[in-house]
Amino acid sequence: MKLVFRSGGEDREVRVETTPDGAAFVESGELSGEFRATPLGPGAFRMTGAGGSWRVRVDAADSARHVTILGEGHAVLEKGGGRPRRHEVPEGGLVSPMPGTVTEVHVSVGEEVANGQALLAVEAMKMEIAVTAPFAGTVTALHVAAGDPCDADQVLAEVEPVGSEE
Repeated sequence: MKLVFRSGGEDREVRVETTPDGAAFVESGELSGEFRATPLGPGAFRMTGAGGSWRVRVDAADSARHVTILGEGHAVLEKGGGRPRRHEVPEGGLVSPMPGTVTEVHVSVGEEVANGQALLAVEAMKMEIAVTAPFAGTVTALHVAAGDPCDADQVLAEVEPVGSEE
C-alpha cells in the first residue's frame, strides 16, 4: 500500500507492505525497515524496528486520518495526494482509517454518544484502531458488524449531531 504523508507543506511517499508473520515493511526514500506494532490503547501504538521504538497515534475523526509520530503531526493522503475517497462519505459518516476487520461494535442505532466515545474498533496489521464519535450525537446508521472486513475510507457508521434537524 502506498500512502502520502503531508507535514509542514511537504509530501513524503511511504510504501507499507504487510509481511506473512504480521510485521510491516516500511519504505520511504532512503529509509526502510521492518516494524512491529504493539497496541497501547485506542488509536495508540508502539512501533518497534531496528532503529528503535516510537509511540504513534492515529486519529480518524471527521473522516480524515492524522498520524502523530514523535510529537509531530502528519496528514495521511491517498497516493497522488488529495484523490477522492473510494466511498461517498455522508455528513456525520465515520470511515475506516485503513483496510482491516471490524473487531468490535460498541453502539447500536438510536444510541446517544459522547464526543470522543469509541463506537467501533478496526484491526489492521495486528493493530486495533478505535473509531470515535467526532461530536456528541445519535447513531443513525451502522453499516458493519463485528467480524466484517472493511476497506480504507469505507463508511462504518453515521452519527447525527445533538440538536441537528433534518
